[in-house]
Amino acid sequence: MEIEDDGFEPPAACVQWCQVRSYDLHVLDDGATVDLDWWNSHLRDAKHEIRLQGRNDDGKIVTAGFATVQRNDLRPNTELVVADHDALGLLFLCAAWQSAHRGRRFKRRFPDVFNTQVPDGEDPLRTIKSVLDYCLKTRTLPAIHRDTWSGWPMTPGVGVSLIAAFMWAAGVSEAGSRAQLIDQFGVSTLIHEGWLEDPSVSSFTLRRYHRYNQLLNAWATTAQTRPELIEMWLVKRWNARLLEAHHGTRAMPTLF
Repeated sequence: MEIEDDGFEPPAACVQWCQVRSYDLHVLDDGATVDLDWWNSHLRDAKHEIRLQGRNDDGKIVTAGFATVQRNDLRPNTELVVADHDALGLLFLCAAWQSAHRGRRFKRRFPDVFNTQVPDGEDPLRTIKSVLDYCLKTRTLPAIHRDTWSGWPMTPGVGVSLIAAFMWAAGVSEAGSRAQLIDQFGVSTLIHEGWLEDPSVSSFTLRRYHRYNQLLNAWATTAQTRPELIEMWLVKRWNARLLEAHHGTRAMPTLF
């Protein structure tokens, strides 16, 4: 853990909340209702050979309308993606889940992953595909020159939160364990609890994201739980604070 974070312990409410929850039930079954028609029409318009699918209430795969995508579906070779490039298809499924999740701070936005700086005749998707393929193959991020301002590899049209979601789905190792989702609501909770860091997720460098992952893992060790549940509590706590501010009622995530 970074020396700045020594002594920064998880709140008691976070520990209690996480310890009574199941990774399989509360993390892997965490679902979002995705508008398949919206995503697939945008994929067609962008000339991607990718189609997203989802599940109905019975768990059967559907190809149109509104459908559920669970976090457990965000994985390599998922049956909810039909694509000519598996990694790119997984990225778009992550984007669809993330933007449709009612508890997270994302708006529906179609990622423009084409690199406009390539010479004529070259594949404008080569840049993003090479990074995503490397992640899937090695379970690590590709090494780049660390004198760049951010430390992140070039991923056109893909911000920090989306690449982090893809890294989690791909099982990429970061800070000694699996890379974790990062949501502005969750980071806002960390700042409110006393984390001394830049609050803007969109400006997170790779080093700062590394520190964030270390902190989540340290808190998970303290709470004897999984870092995914720590991240989930952080997001839920900020939503509860917003609810409290809007309605004037105490809305801390409860034990149930």
